[in-house]
Amino acid sequence: MTENTSAEQCACCGAEVAVLACSGASNLGHLADLAARELSRRGSARMGCLAGIGAGAAGSISAVRNARRVLVIDGCPTQCGRRTLERAGFTEFVCVRVDQLGFKRGESPVTPENVQRIADEVCRILSEGRSAEGEGDSACCQ
Repeated sequence: MTENTSAEQCACCGAEVAVLACSGASNLGHLADLAARELSRRGSARMGCLAGIGAGAAGSISAVRNARRVLVIDGCPTQCGRRTLERAGFTEFVCVRVDQLGFKRGESPVTPENVQRIADEVCRILSEGRSAEGEGDSACCQ
């Protein structure tokens, strides 16, 4: 018997959701990156390349433009991921900040448990159709 993931339960999740992540130098950037990779591993989203978006790489931009939903996981208030998407012309995406989920720069350890907590919270936010800041978005997994 195979595990029943949220991507299997919902036609609007999985490969149709592009996830991009901050990969900043702090623990929060590292957690954001690992959480995005976990979502991809689970089949809840397909990981895209934020650096490719920033570099104007046509393939990276096309992959995100073709996604039904776009999610960016930022580590901190600088919001490099969000700002990169906005500068590339993206306006509709869900943004989750790791620091707004209770994690602290320089204090919250990068552990498998913390990665799972972030990934689980991101899935919950996606299912409610909102960003961590409470902004509305079309709901996924309803």
